[in-house]
Amino acid sequence: MKKQLPPVVLVTVKNKTKQTVFFRQNWIEIDKSDFHFNLKKIKEYIAKDTKIMLVIKANAYGHGGIVLAKEAQKAGVSWLGVSSLEEGIQLREAGIKTNILILGNIFPFENFQVAVAHSLTPTISKISELIALEDLAVRLNKKINFHLKIDTGMGRIGAVPEAAYPILQKIPQMSKIDMTGMFTHFPVADIDSVFTQSQLNIFTKIIKFARTNLGLEFVAHAANSAALFKNKRTHLDMVRPGLSVYGLTPFKHAERLLKLKPVLSWKTKITFLKRVQAGFCVSYGRTFVTNRASVIATIPVGYADGYNRLLSNKGDVLVCGKRCPIAGRITMDMTMIDVTDVKGVALGDEVVLIGSQGKEQIKVDELAKIQNTVNYEVICAISVRVPRIVV
Repeated sequence: MKKQLPPVVLVTVKNKTKQTVFFRQNWIEIDKSDFHFNLKKIKEYIAKDTKIMLVIKANAYGHGGIVLAKEAQKAGVSWLGVSSLEEGIQLREAGIKTNILILGNIFPFENFQVAVAHSLTPTISKISELIALEDLAVRLNKKINFHLKIDTGMGRIGAVPEAAYPILQKIPQMSKIDMTGMFTHFPVADIDSVFTQSQLNIFTKIIKFARTNLGLEFVAHAANSAALFKNKRTHLDMVRPGLSVYGLTPFKHAERLLKLKPVLSWKTKITFLKRVQAGFCVSYGRTFVTNRASVIATIPVGYADGYNRLLSNKGDVLVCGKRCPIAGRITMDMTMIDVTDVKGVALGDEVVLIGSQGKEQIKVDELAKIQNTVNYEVICAISVRVPRIVV
């Protein structure tokens, strides 16, 4: 008898751990030892006094935000970065005490009070936001901290350089709010070192003005995973790794600089097997036709789980340590694979969609290349209906 994975996953909600049963044999495994390994490697790569903000937005890039936030807290990470109030509140309700920065802007301004109520640090980019935050602090008679975002070339949110100076000059006049951080973001740190350096030059000039001319004290941060790897001058007071902590690389051959371990594996099991003759058609559109007597397996994974339809007839999975091609179009809840060449294949055999089995490995980057996208999207797209198990 082959060992069966128990259909039980432990999840944490509001500080209480409970068992959630899942019957579909389709799950994500998160290796917390590899997560800590990657954190350790990054700590060794940066200066001893450089802080880390772990970017844990989008459910920790699909890995499970609450679980890894707790591990980051155990590891002494200084800050966590999330995209929204909702993400920050979820972490607070799970018992996370670490500093949390809302990387996105907050609108309408009335929602600043939600951030304050949950001890979440907001991002400010405009004088109108600054005034709204000061007004709230006065009403609450409470000191409120914030980070100022400078747009040096990303074009998303943040004060453009010429607008940053008037904002900074106004801050010392406001007694109830405190700029504890200033940051920017690099859009091409992976491919354009010249543009990234020009951004850094602009940002460090603004930092110097704030500290020297205005006497402001704050943590300056800019480096995402790509910048962290490529240019140590971008590290400043704090770095913001996201992808790299999860063991994925921000650019080709990044592993030559820092060897990391993938934290996530995606697994399922064969739930149906059939033997068919040559000329048998599989799935919608009849895009796959067997050219020999074949064994076709069905796995309970589809595009509703985030297993992209673009992998149809192009991607591979691992069965018994052997690569097996996807047969036909991926459907909403199921995918068929050709297991003809797997000796002794049986119902219940484990199938690896992302991760290692035997000597073979399916990397996130491999799936991203087939889909003509980035590795970020592949992992972020994995549906919340796929249980995350910590191993």
